[in-house]
Amino acid sequence: MRKVHERRKHECACECHGELKLHISVRCDCGRPICPPKRSECEPCPPGPACPPPVRPDPPGVVRVPQPDPPPTFGTSPQPPWTVGRPPEGDPGEIPWFIGQIGSIERKGPTFGPRKDEYLPFLVIRAAAGDTGARPFNGAFWESPDIFVMPDQSADSAPLAPPHSAGAAKANVPNTLYAHVWNLGKAPVYRARVEFYWFNPSLGIARSDANFIGAAWVDLGDRFTLFPDWRAVTSPTGSWLSRGCHAVVRCPVTWVPSYVNNGHECLVVRAFEPMMDAVPPDQFSASADRHIGQRNIAVVQAASPAAIDIGLDLGYAPNVGQADVDITVDDPSTMTWLSALTWNRDPGLRAPAHVSAGLLPVTVAGARVPDLGKLPDAARVELLRLRERFPRGCDPLRIGLHVSSPNVGANEAQVVRVRQRLDGDLIGGYTVVLIGK
Repeated sequence: MRKVHERRKHECACECHGELKLHISVRCDCGRPICPPKRSECEPCPPGPACPPPVRPDPPGVVRVPQPDPPPTFGTSPQPPWTVGRPPEGDPGEIPWFIGQIGSIERKGPTFGPRKDEYLPFLVIRAAAGDTGARPFNGAFWESPDIFVMPDQSADSAPLAPPHSAGAAKANVPNTLYAHVWNLGKAPVYRARVEFYWFNPSLGIARSDANFIGAAWVDLGDRFTLFPDWRAVTSPTGSWLSRGCHAVVRCPVTWVPSYVNNGHECLVVRAFEPMMDAVPPDQFSASADRHIGQRNIAVVQAASPAAIDIGLDLGYAPNVGQADVDITVDDPSTMTWLSALTWNRDPGLRAPAHVSAGLLPVTVAGARVPDLGKLPDAARVELLRLRERFPRGCDPLRIGLHVSSPNVGANEAQVVRVRQRLDGDLIGGYTVVLIGK
């Protein structure tokens, strides 16, 4: 060790630095102990603290209302409170039981059962077909069937519904976005806000990376209201197509994707009613919240060859930990979204004979991803890997993804999914679909 003014200078092993930093003191600026070159003299390094949240601007329409005292909390029950201990109908004890319930509310405040059983709205943007809003959702939550794109169309002249539900965005041209919003609650909802956002291709969605496109409003009936056909609704707050408890909402602002990502951006939609069914301003996780829908799907349509090289941002980790990014090559039958793309409940697609897919090493955010499509297949195999494990700090990172096939014929498709886990928890994913024309 060198001496600087009679004091030792220590190498910092704290993960808050992206490069080597030397300290004269025995603690880092962030408060964690320094690990000197001689590990025997090192204070044990504790687990890293939670990362400080990045700077996050408020989404449009958010108003910060001063609230010195926390809001009151109310009791909850695993079943509707009006069914707990209730005597049979007509029983002499039914009236005393009811009076006791009223007295309990006066003394302790109300007790609520599961939200779906209360007279409240229950807004949902599905993560997959058959999703009823239960969270957390542990499947491929980034393949929402409720987010649609209509390319080559401006929002001011677009129809109330897209021609089909699996359009792919096009770069540098107008695109119109739609969302399919559901109310599965016992109460109707009026003036629910539907927000549309785009993100750079990412395995971790956070508010700090959100790019707001536009917002619309919609009214929805309760879950018992179901029209026999789609009806156009026009109100002072906008127009939409409704079937009662669910509706298709058009974003009023045209979206022009960047050529840099060739239209492969991630799309996120948030649907909420600020008073009766709100969502926190920082919440953008489709796996944790039923109000959020996420579509991270890149569609590559080509006959020969089909290839994509794309950089996937890893987002901001919620805390320091062990990250694991892996890639799987899945059969087309595992992706129900292909039914919407092909307009067929059973697409009947088969996998092509040969597909190259893999990850490049993790690098810094914003790094350029090399084009591997021109390399011989043997050279690509040497560069690509199916899994990357590494410690995550607070700094944003990027990982390269390559998928290619020398020949994708008619009725052939390949689904490639990338997942990011942090300490074993699934926090993000991205899907690439190679499909023959």
